[in-house]
Amino acid sequence: MKKTIGLIVTLAIALVMLTGCVNVNYEVKVNKDGTGEISYLYVFSKDSLNSLQVSAEDMVKTMKEQAEKNGYNTEIYEDDTSAGFKASKHLNNLTEDFSLQEAFGEEYVKDNEEEKDNRIKIKNNLFRTTIAQDAEIDLTGMKDIATIVTMNYTVKLPVKANSNNATEVSKNGKELTWNLTGGEINKIEYLATGINVLPIVLIVLLVIIAIGVVLYLLVFRKKDKKEVKKEAKKVEKKNIKKEDKKEEKQNKETK
Repeated sequence: MKKTIGLIVTLAIALVMLTGCVNVNYEVKVNKDGTGEISYLYVFSKDSLNSLQVSAEDMVKTMKEQAEKNGYNTEIYEDDTSAGFKASKHLNNLTEDFSLQEAFGEEYVKDNEEEKDNRIKIKNNLFRTTIAQDAEIDLTGMKDIATIVTMNYTVKLPVKANSNNATEVSKNGKELTWNLTGGEINKIEYLATGINVLPIVLIVLLVIIAIGVVLYLLVFRKKDKKEVKKEAKKVEKKNIKKEDKKEEKQNKETK
């Protein structure tokens, strides 16, 4: 992956030399269960493509083939003024299988696991999910073409971010976008913490059921005691009647 998909910046520069202007959008969708969707989009102006007398498909043919070999689904993107190429892929383990270094290349993302691990970290326990990233994308070598290359990095979270340094925040804090600046070191920082509602609901339901069972048993036992007393009184009355009849009989016989 590093040798193909990791050349996003390099490919963008190469395409700039051909078209004069390129927009690159890299997007990561994070799911609570640790899975994710990653995608990247290259967009060129149709005027630039027309001036070169090439189609978007011709422009990105080699890139599409490389992406498909790496398990990506690819498609040609087009709107009224622009056209380009999009690649997307599902990851079963986002923390292990995705790295900004793989996305942008080793030249632009340094990875020091002890100090600056650029990966997305997802931690799940029974009641809480924590998602965080602390990374740097070093584009200091792109200063000369910074005005004609637009690059964005977007993270879509399942919960609202508690803190972040994103350029743009939308979807109630769940979607974060960084407009990456050429000629600078771009810091990517965010922390999102969400409560896992389902386990809490299940625990509450179990507590309610347990309380209901206890109350039922208490009421049942109380009713049962009343029934026992009632039956005991009936037996006692019957015994008294028997004794009375027996005594009455004995009195008659004596007379």
